[in-house]
Amino acid sequence: MSTCVNTIKRLLWVLGGIFILTYLISLNMEKHFIALNTMWLSNNFLFAIVVGAFASLVIVLVCEIIKYYQLKKMMENALLINFGNLYGQFLIIRSNCIRALKSQDIISDNIIEQTCENASKIADFINGIDYTSFCKKSKVNNVVIQFNSMKLIPLKLVIIGFTFLKIAIQEDKKLLTQQGRLANVTANCPNTNKALQKIINQTSTILTYLDQIITQIDTELGNKYQWQNRKQALNTYQDNYIGQTLEDYLKEDVTIF
Repeated sequence: MSTCVNTIKRLLWVLGGIFILTYLISLNMEKHFIALNTMWLSNNFLFAIVVGAFASLVIVLVCEIIKYYQLKKMMENALLINFGNLYGQFLIIRSNCIRALKSQDIISDNIIEQTCENASKIADFINGIDYTSFCKKSKVNNVVIQFNSMKLIPLKLVIIGFTFLKIAIQEDKKLLTQQGRLANVTANCPNTNKALQKIINQTSTILTYLDQIITQIDTELGNKYQWQNRKQALNTYQDNYIGQTLEDYLKEDVTIF
């Protein structure tokens, strides 16, 4: 998209130059400032060439503008979808940690591992979206620039920090073993409990930030994504989610085809 914007800007500069040249040639045809009506060169010949070049570049410019608006819509859709997916991944991380705190079940050390990987990949994909707007004051453009330049690295560092939950679970397993107890780590174990609490607090902050920027983008684009409805559906689903057990899976009879 940035390439398309740069091409349009260059075309506008060239068209401006040709327009001035066309005006000067037409003025010379009237006032005869410079005598060009020779055997090999004339004002009419130059005027025809310049007008032809101008017309051709106008067609090219129109095609580039159409291409720009098509790319703009595609990039805007990609931004909304991926920011929404990123919100969903952090919501899953927080919900899993909240459920782990509320239950007395054994906590797996990979409880949020896959979701963290997904969130990291989505953040990188957003960073790779080439969204460039002509309007420097565009809210969408400002949000994207701010996220990529100021928020991406801290966000990735937070995701990396979530791996300490796995380390906390391993440390609690050692403590339980040293105490002669079964190494069944639950939310009551000190290191695991603190790690879960910290992850919940951090994800809550991230979710608030993502909600704000998605709302800004969606509002700027006329609520085409209907973010508020999607957010409510995501939160309702996670609040009422009940994980499927192995017994449930084995009993389930689903016809796929």
